[in-house]
Amino acid sequence: MSLSEPRASDGGTTSSPRFKAKRAALMAGIALAVLAVGVVAGAGGTRLVQRWQPQPVMLLQPAPIGQTREDTPVAVKGSVAEIFGNKFIVQDDSGRALVDLGPRAENVDAVTKGETVTVQGRFDRGVIRAQLLVHADGRSEAFGPPRPPHTGPGPRGPFGPRADRVPPTPPPAADRGPPPPDAPPTPR
Repeated sequence: MSLSEPRASDGGTTSSPRFKAKRAALMAGIALAVLAVGVVAGAGGTRLVQRWQPQPVMLLQPAPIGQTREDTPVAVKGSVAEIFGNKFIVQDDSGRALVDLGPRAENVDAVTKGETVTVQGRFDRGVIRAQLLVHADGRSEAFGPPRPPHTGPGPRGPFGPRADRVPPTPPPAADRGPPPPDAPPTPR
């Protein structure tokens, strides 16, 4: 008996149709797994590369602070009057505005008092949410888009102010009227 001949004790051969079907299914499963891993890795790699690529920025001409409009993109140029951590006040001849540099600037000295800067961002609820800060010497720093609005639990959670979610207090006892006939007596 040669090595390539089937043996009766095996119950089949390595070239039987059943073995070939199992092997084809296994190979197809492996190919699909490799393809799925490739897709996931490619999507993750693309997302990672997009973070490192420069993002397009539309530069705006600076306007007087007094002409800023609510919930609009703005650019203002002025001197830094006061600094409060990652926030500062910029002023020009028409007024003053609070600038929020966001969480990226919490441990960074982005500006100095008296420095002339141009800030571009979004004017939202009386605060300029900075996206781009340009110093007088031409250096620029990007601070990214503003944080999304707070949607977690808290005074202004996902359903609005908590006062809207609290049931109204019952009226005083004198305004309630007579109790129903089957109600237990009220303690005095």
